[in-house]
Amino acid sequence: MTKAPSLSGAQGKRKRAGFALLAVIWGVGIISLLVVSFMKTGRLRLQTAHNIASAMQANYIADGVVNLTTLTLIAQRNANAALPQNASIYAGAPRYCVFEGAAIAVAVEDESGKVDLNTAPPELLEMTLVGLGVEARAAKSVVQSILAFRMPPAVLGQPETSPPSDKPFGPKRAPFETVLELDQVEGVSPPLFRDLLPVATTYSHNAGVDARASPPALFAALAGLRLADVQALRAVPYPNALNRNDRRFPAQFNLQGGQSAFLIHVEALLATGQTVARDAILDLSPTSGRPFAFREMRRGQSKYVDRLREMIATNGAGVPAC
Repeated sequence: MTKAPSLSGAQGKRKRAGFALLAVIWGVGIISLLVVSFMKTGRLRLQTAHNIASAMQANYIADGVVNLTTLTLIAQRNANAALPQNASIYAGAPRYCVFEGAAIAVAVEDESGKVDLNTAPPELLEMTLVGLGVEARAAKSVVQSILAFRMPPAVLGQPETSPPSDKPFGPKRAPFETVLELDQVEGVSPPLFRDLLPVATTYSHNAGVDARASPPALFAALAGLRLADVQALRAVPYPNALNRNDRRFPAQFNLQGGQSAFLIHVEALLATGQTVARDAILDLSPTSGRPFAFREMRRGQSKYVDRLREMIATNGAGVPAC
């Protein structure tokens, strides 16, 4: 039996060197992949941290503008106490300004210009729904659902049991605390909820609406304007050519409010592109004896982002400070 020839010393060294080089290349490749992965993870974490910081900055700026607007409304309330004929009317027209390097849109709405879900009579509720495009029979049904939601059965002369509902729960049988509860009312679909949200309130405590401060779409709906006009004002409320003394507006529902509750809508856009929209319900006549109280603070719907982007593109040229 013969012994197999072995590799020469030089050939063995070359083979071992080749394996070593291959191992080094594989090692460098793995390390490179780990470095690249680490860099990408670090970049993502850095971007996430930057986004969080920008979001916090935008929120703080929006809250600051809400507070500035609150101080302005308090000062005007005090001035109106001496000269009520000089009272300003707030119907939601936007004002643009710059605050801490951010482009800002501010809109103030007097809640007395909206339909109060707790105190509005059925006729006003029905007229509002029909004016917004709800079919007459469906409008009557929704009105009955709103009444059932806000009143106990004894007041409505109904039994304690509730009829079948399209909601997973029955009527609340108590006053609305916020307009956001409309989505719990039978017959209020998501599209109808979106249409009613800007024109309804729970803070006017009025049986009518102040025509001077009504949202443009609500004013047009109650004045009996064409549905196309109402929808156009819903999409673009300002500027408009509405005559607030239009005699078509039902006089029995035109009741001037006390200007005690306001919705402050603030949008802020940073140069980084971060944006935030905030809605605050301000009560200037709280029962607690304090000078004011915030009844609600919630995320708002962006309405003026295109105009804010124009302001950012021009570095706020010609726009006053807030």
